[in-house]
Amino acid sequence: MSRMRVLVCGSNYGRTYLPALARNPRKYQLAGVLAQGSLRSHEVAALNDVPLYHSADELPDNLDLACAAMSSAAWPVVQQLLRRGIHVLCEHPYPAGALRKAFALARNRNLQFQVNGHFANLPAPKAFILECRQAIKLTPPEFVEVMATERSLYGALDILTAAMGSQRQFRMHVLSRKTKFVLMEGTLGRVPARFSVQVSGKKGIGRLADGSPAYLLDERLTVAFPSGLLTLLSVAGPVLWNSTPAQVHKEVPLWTMLCGQATQTLSELGEQRIQANVEALNSIRRAILGHGTPEIQQPRHVLQVSEAWELIGRQLY
Repeated sequence: MSRMRVLVCGSNYGRTYLPALARNPRKYQLAGVLAQGSLRSHEVAALNDVPLYHSADELPDNLDLACAAMSSAAWPVVQQLLRRGIHVLCEHPYPAGALRKAFALARNRNLQFQVNGHFANLPAPKAFILECRQAIKLTPPEFVEVMATERSLYGALDILTAAMGSQRQFRMHVLSRKTKFVLMEGTLGRVPARFSVQVSGKKGIGRLADGSPAYLLDERLTVAFPSGLLTLLSVAGPVLWNSTPAQVHKEVPLWTMLCGQATQTLSELGEQRIQANVEALNSIRRAILGHGTPEIQQPRHVLQVSEAWELIGRQLY
């Protein structure tokens, strides 16, 4: 299969896949847009000179891959795509029960189904994941601390699970709701964990829009070891290592910025996010071609992240 015919599902976030597809014309061909028929969806299809489909029943039989970037209410469409024999790269987040059904459908039809957590493919989170894995080989972590928003929680959990390993069970309970942040405490496996999650409104009511300036951060993760603290300050970085002062020579730097990062602009982060979607596309393409599935796309990892997202999400409001 030299060039995959790709359907983009959803004309809002789905548009973010368009530049990623355009960068790899030898691998991918945009073959259509599946959306509800808004003015925006008509414009997206027209600008890219592809058909606009309003339901899965209208789709042609020659599609290879669908990038499903729709709301959770459109989950039946994802199932229809798989039943039609189309590989699916699905945006996060979705409940674990739905994902289990999708993995089963894909397995029964010899298809690939992957979930694009996106943020774990950015350079700074990738560096954090690598450094954390290497540190864990030397000594167990002492505790974990996470700051996130209701919108970025899944991404934070995806990064943390990749960094810590996907065999650690989450247990969390609420400590306080007295500020904009819900404070939670529990364990990740045997490692003590504390979460601070910014929330807005009530469940399903008055929620801030994704990317709202009222959110105070994206996500911040710290894993503590006896020798120091490894911290991802944001999805744009930097990644910092703060040594425990009592354990270093007096001439050794007490903190280090990892992965050679410099100050970033919003434009540079946007470029990295396009490349992250390129990586997600290439990941499922390799799996379709029989070249293996990365650990972060194994059902065990995807389901653990989704289950943790549901566990914490149920207690936020």
